[in-house]
Amino acid sequence: MKKVLLAVAITSAFASAAATAATVYENDDTKLSIGGRAEVRGVFSDDFEGTMEDASRARINFGGETKISEGLTGFGFMEYQLEPNSKMSNRYLYAGLGTTVGKFSYGKQDTSNVIISDMTDIASEHSGQQQIIDASKDKQENTFLYQHTIADMFTVNANYNAVDEKDGDSFGISGLASLDFGLDLGLAYSSEEDLDQITLGAAYTLDNLYLGATYATVDLDEGSFNSVELAAEYKFTSEFRLIGIYGFAEHSKADEKDTDFFALEGQYRFNSSIRTYASYKIDNVKDANNELMVGLRYNF
Repeated sequence: MKKVLLAVAITSAFASAAATAATVYENDDTKLSIGGRAEVRGVFSDDFEGTMEDASRARINFGGETKISEGLTGFGFMEYQLEPNSKMSNRYLYAGLGTTVGKFSYGKQDTSNVIISDMTDIASEHSGQQQIIDASKDKQENTFLYQHTIADMFTVNANYNAVDEKDGDSFGISGLASLDFGLDLGLAYSSEEDLDQITLGAAYTLDNLYLGATYATVDLDEGSFNSVELAAEYKFTSEFRLIGIYGFAEHSKADEKDTDFFALEGQYRFNSSIRTYASYKIDNVKDANNELMVGLRYNF
């Protein structure tokens, strides 16, 4: 706890904000964009013998789109991440075709479940627990993905993951309905060998308030694994917002909880490029320690 209190005293030195990639080339038919972030982060917890763990990272991405003919486009995207004292790793790498009946792509990309799990994955760090089995996770290799949005109200995703291991293929499908009075409702089904996950999501936006809830269940040989995540965000000003996250997960036949925490994040966005944040996580799992993460992030 003393390390967390020490960190509170220096959080004013850190600062967070979403920014779109910059278009570096564009003509009538082709566009190329470059984006990324430089994000320095420190984690303070009694889990460490020292004062702080460095969780800094940097990302760079490249995206392109070109018009092939009327109603047909080609697109590609790749993103890499670099952490201190480590090699660069690939996060996304995919390409595809966009048509009047949807987008078709292949590569390392998100599965269908992610548009539902993202309904509560809104914090800088302490959120996003509804990607339980591999078939429901983001950044999955060998993913064939279909995406289509109808009348700006209903989005359907379907994916198939083909791997080189016997019986290792997986698939998923999801639907997300966005109603014009601020309510979003979503459902996803993901399946891999001997494991199936169902994820439900709901969100409501009213002016500066956002509320989200997701529930996921995985069928196991004995019992089931159930997970709940709740999210709330309120924008006090265009610069400052508070984010609250509650996460709970347990096996139906387990004596102890797998996940039980509450996190509160304060985020200040100086402009669209640079933000600062501090997130404090209260972990209620037995023998677990609380932690504080503070960060400064620059988007480009």
